[in-house]
Amino acid sequence: MEIPAALFKKKFTCLSCMPAKGKVMSYKASAAGKRTKINYERPTSDTCDMGKFLPGLGRMRYFQLIYDEGSRYKWCFPLKSKGDANANTIKLTTELLAAGHRIKSFTSDGGGEFVNTELKLFMEARGIRFDPTHPYTPEGNALVEKLNGVLVNKMRAAMYAADLPNTLWPEVLQYIVDIDNMSPTRALKGKTPSEKLLGTVPNVAKIRVCGLVGFVFVVKAKRSTSCVPRRNQLCCWGSLARQLDIVCFICELGRLSRLVT
Repeated sequence: MEIPAALFKKKFTCLSCMPAKGKVMSYKASAAGKRTKINYERPTSDTCDMGKFLPGLGRMRYFQLIYDEGSRYKWCFPLKSKGDANANTIKLTTELLAAGHRIKSFTSDGGGEFVNTELKLFMEARGIRFDPTHPYTPEGNALVEKLNGVLVNKMRAAMYAADLPNTLWPEVLQYIVDIDNMSPTRALKGKTPSEKLLGTVPNVAKIRVCGLVGFVFVVKAKRSTSCVPRRNQLCCWGSLARQLDIVCFICELGRLSRLVT
């Protein structure tokens, strides 16, 4: 049987190759034009497990990020359990709506901490469209999914550089989120998320280096013997989200302290 040479110049589909060699279609190209530029219009959220063998202060095991797609601003909430994410979402959404901001939709993965009757009814009553991603399709929530890993890497580097104990990860993570909100991003053409959301350039004059060493004086009544040092060593960093200047970890006591200067 002779096969005409012209037939090989035409495109054809192999029914065997399609299922055997098929790949997932690119999501990035289709999502490029769907990103909103309007503040508060589409918040997204996700939770991240830090591991049962790495409990933070207050027995925190998880953290939740709520990410505003329009401004790239982010809120961070340490969690004891994933179920606590539901209350954080409702509380922040209520605060934003009370401030007069308009929220059109809310996106998350299909986890039970988000896909539940309480949150669905809350969103529906306030005219917010709830858009959970399809199963096995994390690309639908890609911005906040990727951000989890980015922030954890930055947190790990800061803790390693300052030689901080692992239990401090919730506090250091909040510090990293604060810094990230004040850092320029290519997605906003050099603007910071804080500037895009709040309309003012963030004040970085009082930022403290994570792991800054300090000392606190111990009054005589608290010193058991004459050999006890007069000062305890501190490890300090800033906490702008809580309106405090310095957060200190007393190394000798293993205790956290918050100072306002």
